[in-house]
Amino acid sequence: MTLTELRDKADAKLVTFWQLLVPKQLAYHAKHGRFFQLLPSPQDVVIDGVDSTFEVLPPPHEAFVVDFDLGDWQEKIPFQLRVDERCSNTWQSFIATVYVQLTNGDVYTRRREYILDDGDNVQQVDSGWSKYEVPPVIPDIT
Repeated sequence: MTLTELRDKADAKLVTFWQLLVPKQLAYHAKHGRFFQLLPSPQDVVIDGVDSTFEVLPPPHEAFVVDFDLGDWQEKIPFQLRVDERCSNTWQSFIATVYVQLTNGDVYTRRREYILDDGDNVQQVDSGWSKYEVPPVIPDIT
């Protein structure tokens, strides 16, 4: 599969995925004052657009897993997804990062951040697709 085909396949699924994820996150935030976080499924990256089953995998500290249900999502997805939360004194946000991998090992990501300000206004920022560069490992010299 080419990069263009892979991105197009992922983007097609993401259209409906975003439509499900955002209201669930806003409802969770209204109830708990924060956004739900997700870890990628155990398989770190989906290779060459192979469809995989989406799993809701919260980090161990996530206390209200029962209040976050994506049971409406039954489609297989050609990517891995991670959701992180950020906040300041005047806004909170969640960032959904999508990961795909070509057979040559190149990994591409797309990030979409939803920012909720004090007035309950939601702003969306999408990074588009970019090549993921693995940070260099710094050897421990102690």
